[in-house]
Amino acid sequence: MKNTDLVKMILNIGGEHIPLTVPFDRQDAMRDAEKAVSQLYAKWRSERPTRSDKEIMAMVAHQFAYLYQGLLAKYEHAIDMAAYCEHRLSEIIENENSKDF
Repeated sequence: MKNTDLVKMILNIGGEHIPLTVPFDRQDAMRDAEKAVSQLYAKWRSERPTRSDKEIMAMVAHQFAYLYQGLLAKYEHAIDMAAYCEHRLSEIIENENSKDF
């Protein structure tokens, strides 16, 4: 099977069965995400017995969205830093080349 071939999966998130079709090479990532969500859901479910399943799932969704936004900000900062470094390197190379003449 090629990595780009699609496979059907069913994830179990908070007792809900979610059918997905994903590239073959993304199956492990999907299972890892399922496991991370399920572990946090189970932890918070046991720690907060008075909360509804819907509230717990909303809390889990918010946690992962918050983490995603943090990573997105770091990624955007890294892109900016890489562009700055590339610009500075070009300037340094240009200055060195102009000294040769």
